[in-house]
Amino acid sequence: MKQTIIYKLNPTFEQEKHLHNLCSIATKLYNTDNYQRREVWDKTGKIPSWYDQKKTLKTNHWYRLLPSQTAQEVTHNLQGAYNSWFKLRKKDKDANPPRFRKKEMLSPISFYQQFKIVDNKLRLSMSRKYRKENIIKFIEMEFVDWREIKGIAKFCQVMLRKGKWYAHVVYEVPEGNVELNDKVLGIDLGIVNTAVTVNSLGNSRIYSGKQILAIQHYFNKEKAKLTSKLTKQYPNKHQSRVLRILNKKQNRQINQSLHTHSKEIIKDCKSKGIKTIVAGDVTDIRKDKNWGHQRNQKLHSWSFSKFTKMLEYKALQEGIRFVGVNEAYTSQKCSICGIIRKSNRKHRGFYRCKCGNTINADVNGAKNILKKYLQDFTSRSIGNVALPSVARITNVCPS
Repeated sequence: MKQTIIYKLNPTFEQEKHLHNLCSIATKLYNTDNYQRREVWDKTGKIPSWYDQKKTLKTNHWYRLLPSQTAQEVTHNLQGAYNSWFKLRKKDKDANPPRFRKKEMLSPISFYQQFKIVDNKLRLSMSRKYRKENIIKFIEMEFVDWREIKGIAKFCQVMLRKGKWYAHVVYEVPEGNVELNDKVLGIDLGIVNTAVTVNSLGNSRIYSGKQILAIQHYFNKEKAKLTSKLTKQYPNKHQSRVLRILNKKQNRQINQSLHTHSKEIIKDCKSKGIKTIVAGDVTDIRKDKNWGHQRNQKLHSWSFSKFTKMLEYKALQEGIRFVGVNEAYTSQKCSICGIIRKSNRKHRGFYRCKCGNTINADVNGAKNILKKYLQDFTSRSIGNVALPSVARITNVCPS
């Protein structure tokens, strides 16, 4: 399992000069590669392969100044951009090829084997040509806040963001030892309620998503106001610094809320000794859906994929197995009598069946997901479920 940790770096003045130089070299290599590719395209109408282009650039001055794998990553990123453009061009002949980067832009630099983390410091190795020209073998920088991870560092990307240097380090993290037992947790994902859980012990819990909906409503309203003003004042302007800031704030606050709920779910599993989590698979749920303006906005703002990935990697770290099941008809099926009736009404969040069963609609769905797993894989069933407890976000989200 892979996990990415973002570290803030504390380079000295001399180290920062070298980082600026390396990132600037990466930009020049990107533009050189782009220029050569455009020439080949104009002459032959074909895109050079990554292998051929890499071979052509091996003697290039900028290519040799970077570590070999760092230079290859720059060309590989451009290759991906050209592949995307070529596919788009089949549908839209007016599509433009990848642009050149601005000369003052500092491109991120990536390292695979030419970096080490030693004594809470990041060490970046330089290429032979850069060593000779600048008389430096490596750059060793301290981390501002060190966070130890039980894993092997496989990849590192250094970049400048808002005047600060950051290192994105990808670790190969060993998964926890999974010791299966008969305790299982079923999860129903939703919009109003981020998650509703029912376990095989008969306990249920609702993780309210009202805080996330409030965040989305507030930022969508603010962005709509700003967009309206910008459209009137600057009809030809398509970008805004304030809009970018609002988007980043919205994403940070939603991510914080999702992390809070996923941590609580894993904490609940550990306290009850649950070793299997079963979640409904809602892939392609947005496809061909039209629920009206307001409900469509909520649906397309729903971060279900991000939330399930958070749950999965946190579960694997704790030695808990994560399983996805098809949740077709789990919201329409009665968890007591097992009959699917599309006419069953959901009034104020309650599922009411003709058999007399009245239960929270999301708890009913989570119970059906759990029953589907137990019947298909263990030939077991679940009895009555206790009234659900409600978990709400009480922490202050980052602004």
